[in-house]
Amino acid sequence: MSMRTRSALGGLVLGVMMGGAAPGAGAATETELQSAVYRAKPAVVMVAVRMGGTASVRCSEGPAVTVRPAAIGELGSGSIVHPDGWIVTNGHVVQPYQEGRDGAFGAELLEKAIGEACAAELEALAPAARVERVRALAAERMNRDGFAVERAITVNLSNGRAYPATIKYYSPPAYVRTGDGSMRGRDVAILKIEERELPVARLAGRSTDLHLGQSLFVIGFPGVVASHELLSKATLFEPTITTGRISGFKEDIGGQRVIQTDAAIIQGNSGGPVFDDRGYVIGAATFTSLQGDQVVQGFNFAIPVETVHEAARQAGFTPLGDSMFTRLWNRGVDLYVRDLHYRAYRNMSAANRIHPGFPDVERVREDCDIKHREQSYLRREEVQWGVGAVLLVALAALAWFGARWLAAASRRNLRRIIREELAGVRADGPASSAMPPRP
Repeated sequence: MSMRTRSALGGLVLGVMMGGAAPGAGAATETELQSAVYRAKPAVVMVAVRMGGTASVRCSEGPAVTVRPAAIGELGSGSIVHPDGWIVTNGHVVQPYQEGRDGAFGAELLEKAIGEACAAELEALAPAARVERVRALAAERMNRDGFAVERAITVNLSNGRAYPATIKYYSPPAYVRTGDGSMRGRDVAILKIEERELPVARLAGRSTDLHLGQSLFVIGFPGVVASHELLSKATLFEPTITTGRISGFKEDIGGQRVIQTDAAIIQGNSGGPVFDDRGYVIGAATFTSLQGDQVVQGFNFAIPVETVHEAARQAGFTPLGDSMFTRLWNRGVDLYVRDLHYRAYRNMSAANRIHPGFPDVERVREDCDIKHREQSYLRREEVQWGVGAVLLVALAALAWFGARWLAAASRRNLRRIIREELAGVRADGPASSAMPPRP
């Protein structure tokens, strides 16, 4: 399959932390930020839209020719916000799928099919005339009716698992040209895959308490990394993190609130989550800034988390930032950042048994194992637990034997007192019990 990444914009939407302080509770420490990033990553997914098709094309002369043009695709990011497979992404990421053959992708595929089927005729034309002729043939009713589109949405987790997805809710980008004019949307979509106990991101309740200059981080799949010729394909589905700050609060042309940030966002990030520094999702990327044809970094925008909550309501579910995998993974991360490697390893191993293969889980587990083995024997957690358990048992035994000894000593002391009292009674008995003489 030949796919081409065409995502426009950048990305954030949903996020993480099962536990922790509420958003806006003060700047996070470096350790808390590290923990938030680790917690967030497994819940971030790659969203791929693929479109292909079969076209029966009639050129100027001759019979119709059937061709299958090379497929094209859209690459974006998203976040799992419910352990049963509910995912949030941008509307423009799945827009080609939603529009089908009537959209820009459908038009491009049909023109490619005509270019292949009518190559002999088109070769004789000048470039400008060739373009016009292709468009004219694409507009003919016979060629439009003979074009059948094949489309699919695939969600890829960072452990390499891929799932077919369906759209449960869709709102288009902020500005979309249509045959009837234009329409305005909120650039959000809800997808569904069939799986259970997935890693999940935790949404912030609102974005109104964010402030200028507040730290944030974005996780997604920038196309420049996904298609980099020097990087192994084995790391294709591992997301990338960029950091920045909130630099403004604006409105898009449809009157919807957006959050401005200087965090780096580029094609492929679209729909991926943006988090505050404690790991709560605060929004989703919706567009970047252009100067001519060049992306200008440092001036990027995100839809607020309220838009995500409303989309989830429209889709008929409530986001849930908790699952068995997430509990075990988050607990392991907490222990790992506190250098409690043995217990961290056990929790992460349990999470890995639920959904194996997440790169961060495997990498951190390996680090825990190495650091645990590097520790001196007496400093290992399980040894300290064993020593502590022995000491506890010993103390309990001492307490038990001590209590028994004290009880026995008390009984011996009581018997001695009783004997002494009885002895005194016997010694005084005859004199005190003599009958007085009769008169």
